[in-house]
Amino acid sequence: GRLKHADGRIIDSQCLAVKMPGPHSYTGEDVVELHCHGGALVAHLTLQELLAAGCRLAEPGEFSQRAFLNGKMDLTQAEAVADLISAGSEMALQLANQQMQGKFGRRLTEIYHQLTEIRMEIESRLDFPEEDLDWQPPETLRSSLSMLGQELRSWSGSRRQGEILRHGIALCLAGEPNVGKSSLLNIILGHDRAIVSETPGTTRDSIEVPVSIRGIPLRLVDTAGLRAAGDSIERQGIERSQQNIAAAAVVLWVMDAAGDLSAQMAACPAAPDKVIYVANKADQLPEAPSPLAPSEQLVYTCALTGEGLEQLYDALEKKVWQGKCLSENEFAVSARHAEALEKAAGNLQEAVEQLSTESWELAAAALQQAQTALGSITGQSISPDILGGIFARFCIGK
Repeated sequence: GRLKHADGRIIDSQCLAVKMPGPHSYTGEDVVELHCHGGALVAHLTLQELLAAGCRLAEPGEFSQRAFLNGKMDLTQAEAVADLISAGSEMALQLANQQMQGKFGRRLTEIYHQLTEIRMEIESRLDFPEEDLDWQPPETLRSSLSMLGQELRSWSGSRRQGEILRHGIALCLAGEPNVGKSSLLNIILGHDRAIVSETPGTTRDSIEVPVSIRGIPLRLVDTAGLRAAGDSIERQGIERSQQNIAAAAVVLWVMDAAGDLSAQMAACPAAPDKVIYVANKADQLPEAPSPLAPSEQLVYTCALTGEGLEQLYDALEKKVWQGKCLSENEFAVSARHAEALEKAAGNLQEAVEQLSTESWELAAAALQQAQTALGSITGQSISPDILGGIFARFCIGK
């Protein structure tokens, strides 16, 4: 059909209107989508006419919020929509897709129902203390709750990995002037982003570029070389470099492989536990460097040929994940999820301790608190304020 202004003037001579009746739409409600040509002006004029006719702009995340409220998805799946849109690497994308499939939410719901069954038995003991029913022994209940608590804590332990995949980390290229930092940046990116010159001090300001390496979303920062500055502009660049080094999660301290490596390593101002030492210009060495012990965080590279890049990426993976990289079937929870999981696990531990003295009422109360914490993740029990805050981080139209 055609899209027209109210006075009959044509906005788009060819468009498509798609009706999706509820409950089979994304939100579970009756939905109509207008598909017009993708020019900015066409979309703008169409939106103007719709607003003039009484429509309003959607709030951030409103469509996903309606889908959640109408039972089309649980809260973990709704949050995964935002993660999918903002994913900065393929690994982050896989994590979001896995969560959108509902596996995490379904397992939490299963645990929630298991706790309900245990609570029902405990409360039956309180309501019918004289009845000789087929109760489970307290030690059996304690064992079940302990196992569930361990499972919850194992998930909360993936918080760091989840935060890295969702938000990325800062990776800083730093070192003395003219050691090849900008050349290394360019070869990592696969194109020229920084000016490369043999003149020391060419890089005056920091350059920040998003990049994904081995599935890790990174903010790669190339900094001015650290030395006694020759002018005020270079001094400002060096001050900014020092700030970036301090703020970075990982620092690639780039050195001249043909120079005094010990002295160059000693000049690095960053904490050693977040540094990977990169001996660049390895092609200028008279002979191949001797192999290093696996524990040494020193990698030889040549930014001109790409030699050593894979070894550098290996070291980066090891530094970032700290030996705890996720497998395909594992969850990586958000900070909000981790906090609720820790709270629920603590409540289960409290219930276990109360059951050891057969304090049934206190154990039941602890289980109820654990269920409230788990329900805040899936959306079974969550305040409107927190719910609004979750969807407020979505982009408009999602």
